[in-house]
Amino acid sequence: MFRTLLEKIVGSERSWQRGANSEKFARILDQGKSILHSTNDPNALSKIEGKIRSELHLHYRWSSDSGDILKAAREEIRAIQEMPDLAHVFMFHGDGRVREEAIRNLTGPLPTPACVYALFWRLNDWVPQVRSLSHKTLKRVMPSTSAMVVVPALKAILPHLSSWGRWSGEGPEAVRKILGRPDISARILEDIKMTRQPRLGQIFSELSRNSVIDEHIESVFKTAPLPHIRTMALDMLLSGKARWPTGKSKRIWIDRSMGEYRIEAIYDHRELSIPVTRINLIAVGALDRSAMVRRRAADGLIAMRNDPDLRAELDAIAISLRDDPNIGVRNRIEIFGRKQPIA
Repeated sequence: MFRTLLEKIVGSERSWQRGANSEKFARILDQGKSILHSTNDPNALSKIEGKIRSELHLHYRWSSDSGDILKAAREEIRAIQEMPDLAHVFMFHGDGRVREEAIRNLTGPLPTPACVYALFWRLNDWVPQVRSLSHKTLKRVMPSTSAMVVVPALKAILPHLSSWGRWSGEGPEAVRKILGRPDISARILEDIKMTRQPRLGQIFSELSRNSVIDEHIESVFKTAPLPHIRTMALDMLLSGKARWPTGKSKRIWIDRSMGEYRIEAIYDHRELSIPVTRINLIAVGALDRSAMVRRRAADGLIAMRNDPDLRAELDAIAISLRDDPNIGVRNRIEIFGRKQPIA
């Protein structure tokens, strides 16, 4: 009889504890969702992890009793299994065991850019098991996640592809494969053509790896509000090549005897898949409001100066730039005039 009474008491305590835990995790889920939906700003996504860990007390636990840490982790893992949406919040957890379970239980589509960024960040996680599982999860959930949700996270991560040290080459390649999705690249291109957001040059450079953008490069050149983007696009069109930094660098010696050198970035490239009329592009570039673009157009004049069929058009463009307010443009036109072929 005493044993039966004791079992009832213990059972009641356990039931009460489960109920208390359920309320606690439901509260964490509500607060976590609020944080995850609080911003779509690419510049703010990297701060979400710190905010969630701080406000929801999800830092890694330190205790002299390892049993307490393990018990807490088991409770949270069980909570993820019982409340699947909790995985979106516990992706940011300080305990790698909990992060791993959260990644395992993710299903698509992901609801917010913060969740997408977190999954990208988990590809660079310091726990190898989390990194490995994140690759599998990325393939599973990203196809159904909308471009509207993915693009802000891509903008946040693309400038850092070469600087994250723990992921292998598979990490950047997985991100670039997603970048090649037509709906995603189209949305980013619209931002490049219409906005002045920061780091668009780095993003455009990464995007140029994929031939899906080739048919849009000319419209980027003609409409992008940022002059360095227009210059990049004009350079691609005139050279017929898209270039991007590899993340590696090389040493260029200036004076070996004095130990003087400079460091230059190493670039890779591919041929564009579209035909272009270079003389028309140079003519448009010569009228650009930015000296940066006009200088690149003047470089195009010099490169084409030996084409006798375009002599009249080249000369006309050169005349329009002869009194340009920018000395760099004027110097290029002087070079163009000095190195004309003999008729």
